[in-house]
Parts: sequence; C-alpha cells; structure tokens
Amino acid sequence: MIDGLWGDNLVALVEEIGKERVFAEYKAVCGADFITSWKYYDTYATRDTEGYSIGVPIFPWFAGKGDSTSRNDVLAGKDAVRVKSCWGGIVAFDGRFFQKEFVNTTSSSLKEKKPEDSNEHSTSIAELPLKFRSEPESFWDSSECCLIHADILATPDFPDYTTNTNEDWGEGIFMNPFVRVAYDAKSFNNIKYAKRFERLFVPWQAIINHFAHLPKFNDRRLEKEGDVVEDRLWIPNSFTPEQEQAMIDLQRISVENMEVLLILRIIKVKERGI
Repeated sequence: MIDGLWGDNLVALVEEIGKERVFAEYKAVCGADFITSWKYYDTYATRDTEGYSIGVPIFPWFAGKGDSTSRNDVLAGKDAVRVKSCWGGIVAFDGRFFQKEFVNTTSSSLKEKKPEDSNEHSTSIAELPLKFRSEPESFWDSSECCLIHADILATPDFPDYTTNTNEDWGEGIFMNPFVRVAYDAKSFNNIKYAKRFERLFVPWQAIINHFAHLPKFNDRRLEKEGDVVEDRLWIPNSFTPEQEQAMIDLQRISVENMEVLLILRIIKVKERGI
C-alpha cells in the first residue's frame, strides 16, 4: 500500500520533468514506511548522511546529531532527503549497478578520475554487477539493506551523473518522505490525517532524543576498510565444565569485504553466581 506524491502519474511526471533531470542525481531512492500512521518503522536500515541511526521514530525521525543534514532536509519539506542508507518498505535503484552491460562504463569513469577525486568511503572499488550480501556479524549495519548502499557508494559514478549543479545532492542516495507505505490498511488510511499534525512532534522528538541519548552510539560508524580496530569479545560459558567465562582481546581488520580477527589474548574469568 503506497500513499505518494507521485501516485499513478509517475510516468507523466518523468516525461514532464525530463528523464535526464529525474535520474541524473539518483543512485537509490527510498520511501518511508510506517508501523502506525504516525510511527516510522525502518529503524533497521535508515542512516543519516553521517551514518547515525535515527532518533525517536516520530517526525522528523532523524536525530539532531552532527550536521543534521537529513533532519534539516525533512524539516525543509524536501522530497529528496539526503541519507547514507535506507529501505523504507519501498526502494528504487539505478539499475545499471546490477547489470553486466555497464561494467565498462564505470571502469572508464574510474580511469578518468584523478587520484584526489577517488571515493573516500572505501579503499577498494566495488565491482559490477553488484549483488545483495550480508555479513555474519549481528550488528544491524551488516544487513543487505545497508550494505547494498555502501557498495553503491564504493562504485565509481556513471559518466552521466550531474556534477555541475549549484545544489548539494550529497552522495546520490535519498529518502522521499512523501512516498509513504504501511503494513496494514488501518495505518495506511490514517497516514493522511497524521501528516496534518506531525510537525507538532518536532520539539518533543528533540527533547526525547536528548534524554534517551539517541541516536545510539555505534562504534563502527567511522570504521573504514583497512582500519585495525581493537575490541574485546565476551564469551559466556566458554570453558565448560569448569563454568568459566572468557574475554578475548582481539584486533579486527576489514580487508576486501572480509574481516580478519587477530586474537591477542584470552582472559579467563570465573563465572559469577546469580
């Protein structure tokens, strides 16, 4: 169920604006999904332009962290809210990222780039065609919903992406808050009423974000491929039958979409009684 600014006239809209204008900046664009008429659902995959997760899932959804670019775009009423990743129940991609026919297109684009213009988000280049993938770790950012956007950002731009506009289009991944989807008929039918007063939530959402310490701290937000990260892993009941536990000091190195763990030491810890 979709409640959108475009509706059935999407094709007419594209023809009116022009295909070159509509698709010039968009690598991916998502809608916004709601579990109730007023409560945003996709906390799982939505990340703002700086990689922060969202705040309290009521309008304007994003927390005022860092430059607050995504939050400010929502408050400005934009239909192209700049984000780093999203899903929102409905998402459209530039299909060329998933087609073999365009492998040479990005390769030639990469050759034309100067060293200083290379993608700063990854030390390697994602290869076309892209595939949905996930990582074995349990953190949310390892889902296919987030990683596909990371792979798109690690892919050289196609030659026809516009770069000479005065408007800051970010990295080409957007959320359109005017295209809203829901998971049941009641919530969907009430979205049009909730939108009338959702701006009343703005100050309350900011206050709750502050006291709830949102967005949640994500120690992996700034990690890049090739970084060496020291970590400590807690393994309960790892030395049965002695019923001891262990903490493992380790270093995590991300190399070519794989993680290598270097165990530095194992600390045995007696299990505490309850």
